[in-house]
Amino acid sequence: MRRKLLVFIGITTAINCFITARDLLRTLFSETLYKKDFTQFYLMGHALRGGANLYAPLHDLATQFDPLLTDWIKVSAYPPIVAVIGLPFAYLPYFWSVIIWMVFELGCLVAAVVLIVRHFGGRLAPTSVLVTVCAFISWHPIFIDLYHGQVMIPILLLLTVVWLALKAGKDVKAGILLGVVISIKLYAWPLVVFLLLKRRWRAPVVAVVVFITATALMIAWVGSATIVDYYFRVGRAVLEEYKFYPLNFSAWCIGLRSFGLVGAIIMSASVLLWSLFLALRCKDFDSAFMIVLAGSTVLQPISWIHYMVTLLPAFCLVAARREFRTSDLVLGLFLIVLILPGFHHIAQNYPAMAPWPPFLFIIGLMCLIVPKAVLESSAVSKLARARETV
Repeated sequence: MRRKLLVFIGITTAINCFITARDLLRTLFSETLYKKDFTQFYLMGHALRGGANLYAPLHDLATQFDPLLTDWIKVSAYPPIVAVIGLPFAYLPYFWSVIIWMVFELGCLVAAVVLIVRHFGGRLAPTSVLVTVCAFISWHPIFIDLYHGQVMIPILLLLTVVWLALKAGKDVKAGILLGVVISIKLYAWPLVVFLLLKRRWRAPVVAVVVFITATALMIAWVGSATIVDYYFRVGRAVLEEYKFYPLNFSAWCIGLRSFGLVGAIIMSASVLLWSLFLALRCKDFDSAFMIVLAGSTVLQPISWIHYMVTLLPAFCLVAARREFRTSDLVLGLFLIVLILPGFHHIAQNYPAMAPWPPFLFIIGLMCLIVPKAVLESSAVSKLARARETV
């Protein structure tokens, strides 16, 4: 039965991958080729190579370096170190740069999948884990990340290695890679807070040192004015542009739209504290790490649906669980129904409702990751306190 199921799932996944590959190839020969997020660090690489301002309007950079890229985002939203990633591509035509980056992303996806499946047993991994991986590969956020030439698939690989390194006690290695992630995307910073609270000092300290080193490198390369400009002008301008955008489901912006600045602070702080509370109650490091990782997807000023590609380890951890309560199964089914339809249609027709499905998905996922033993021990302790009161 297992073999027949996996063959069926494998064939279905192969068909979906073929359709995705076809659609991605079509973008290479259409106008959408010049409207990818990849253009941001491609033009930043050109600016770094040519001595131009990294955060000049992208229209101006495109006019100077590649006129076909003029009709897109106003200014790059990436931290300065990303210009170093874009630098090698500045020596290539844009078309071939897009192809190389797409191949690189696919390589990162394959590597992440191999590492995660191997961790759960390789060929002997539970059927539920293998089915989850196949469904994940066919998931629309993967297509979105590849379509836009984003960085979340490489970040998935980096965070997977961070997780495995922490499990193996290689905190310095984990800290270096976590620092790289934060330098590239200002993403997964709640993991630093979590590790500090767990008193695993080495990894978060190394991560902060890597981030400071990357910033110092860019100060020496392009000057402090560019770095200050990014953190005090560009970041604010990008947030201002997208804070009411219906596809942005960050805790900060949901709170901001509903209750203003106070609401944004309360919403973000609540999600952070809730994720840390759940994580610190878990004796199982895997579950604790995945809870904070899930919370990280909405604890950015701006959150997009393709950020969820970093959650493959969390999905597999839940799928590998041997025992489920009825409430877990109900919650899991609810989350699948919540996230499968996507929310672009909702954004077009009911923009005020659009951010809530992915946001609630993340909150529900954090609760689903919590091991059964944690809830049982909590219930036992409450019962014991009740008896003592009596």
